[in-house]
Amino acid sequence: MYQKKTVLFAILILITPQLLLAQMERKRAVEDGPVEDIFLAASIVGMSTVTNLPHKNLNTTVMHNFGLISGGVDDFFGLDVGATVRLGIDYGLTDKLDIGIGRTSQENNVDVRLKYLVLQQLQSDKVPVQIALKANVGVNTQKENRFDFTFQERLNYLGSVMIARKFTDQFSLQITPMISHFNTTVIEVENEEQNHTLFAVGLGTRYKWNNRNALAFEYLPVLGNRNSGTTNHAALSLEIDTGGHVFQIFLMSGQWFTEQHLLARTNTDITDLDFRIGFNINRLFSLGD
Repeated sequence: MYQKKTVLFAILILITPQLLLAQMERKRAVEDGPVEDIFLAASIVGMSTVTNLPHKNLNTTVMHNFGLISGGVDDFFGLDVGATVRLGIDYGLTDKLDIGIGRTSQENNVDVRLKYLVLQQLQSDKVPVQIALKANVGVNTQKENRFDFTFQERLNYLGSVMIARKFTDQFSLQITPMISHFNTTVIEVENEEQNHTLFAVGLGTRYKWNNRNALAFEYLPVLGNRNSGTTNHAALSLEIDTGGHVFQIFLMSGQWFTEQHLLARTNTDITDLDFRIGFNINRLFSLGD
């Protein structure tokens, strides 16, 4: 009997360190997983985020903004002015690559975009940032009575590198170098400056104060030459996560929801306390097995 207990004790001594090691390895694997919810949605308001769609997931987006609040009571602080609307659909081709298409009521602009996740931030900090690349190609499909534009002349583009980090469970920051290009620019006023190509470094932040609500901010300062009469776009958004939907209620200076147009067309300075009220509705569907 004594020998049996001795053998059993020896086996436990041999097995226990292996079990503890296995548990520690599993714990390390969990801690070294990807950081989640750096940003909750694919865009803050108009500026895209590093957030990507998982494989076989579909996201539908309805974006609205209205007129400037400086219109006062006469147009109910912009709400009576016709809304700018963008309808979009994005799909995860893989866990790292998603594709989307959208249409904006301004100039009936149709845009196609690709987003590719290059690096994922890890909980262990072995990879301290998340990086994604984005390409967007748009086409102005609005009928133009003054000019006979070709298809190529109607095209506009955007390329960006999104670099983000979630510093705490509450706070995330993203910096986005970007370049936009319009094949055609129209000079409406003599001696005004209209650039085909513009450069910017976008800034985006998010502060989450509970499981359902967060505040987010975006700022798109143009670097170097800029179009006459334009200023830097900015927006402040309240995010509400209901589980299946993400609602974004915001104040924004620009009128567009595509970054190339925000760089080229924003002419309202939010520091003048004049801005547009708007909201976005994001709905995620899983189409996998």
